[in-house]
Amino acid sequence: MAADPLSRDVAGGSGGAPLRRMAEAPRGGARSGRASSMEELERRVARIRTSISKGRNDLVSGNRTRIIETATRLFRAEGYQRTAIGDIAAALGVSQGNIYQYVEKKDDILILILYSAVEDYKSDLFVIEDEDLDPVEMLIRAIRTYYAILDRHHEKTTVIYHQIFHLERDDRALFGQVEAAVTALFERRVAAVIAAGACAPTDAFLLASNIVSLGHTWALKRRRLKAHTDIDGYSQTQIDYVFRILGRAPETG
Repeated sequence: MAADPLSRDVAGGSGGAPLRRMAEAPRGGARSGRASSMEELERRVARIRTSISKGRNDLVSGNRTRIIETATRLFRAEGYQRTAIGDIAAALGVSQGNIYQYVEKKDDILILILYSAVEDYKSDLFVIEDEDLDPVEMLIRAIRTYYAILDRHHEKTTVIYHQIFHLERDDRALFGQVEAAVTALFERRVAAVIAAGACAPTDAFLLASNIVSLGHTWALKRRRLKAHTDIDGYSQTQIDYVFRILGRAPETG
């Protein structure tokens, strides 16, 4: 009998590395510790059972990635409720039972779709705060990086936005926690630019919320916006907008 495609070894995979811990920096000094705003998501992902033997994180991660990519396409085209586990299995050319080796229920797949974007946040976005950059350059780098992540994950972002309400309340709250963590990062970065001086009085939280919302706008309306500009042009336009609100020109980027 031919081997089930999802049963093949897949190299790589994150293995569920812990999320970065984040906390607002104390005034006048470096951050002394980090308290994760997304630990609930990490725990929720860890609770997704798999029948694959322990020590095979590469296999689980790789095959879950295949499931996530296929499910994202189907959820976007057909809707979450109209897509069954059997549809995902058929699209992958595997048995329905094979899918259940990696998830317990369809809701788990939507959680994994959210987490796949969060893994890029922890590896690419949150680490920017550890770099030796001046406040203006750090804010610009963070905006460009965040928007690039949303561009890569635009299909997943669209699915999450339109289908998240199908989840149970506790699972829906995970989306808000992720957004709050990203907004908090931008609030810190905006506050650092303001603290550096020569800025107009600005509500750092509201501006940070705008930055996040503008990123979502690109992901949700990407097809229409791409007729006018690419992600680099869009990012630069929003950077210029942010610094106009701050009452100063971006000095780098």
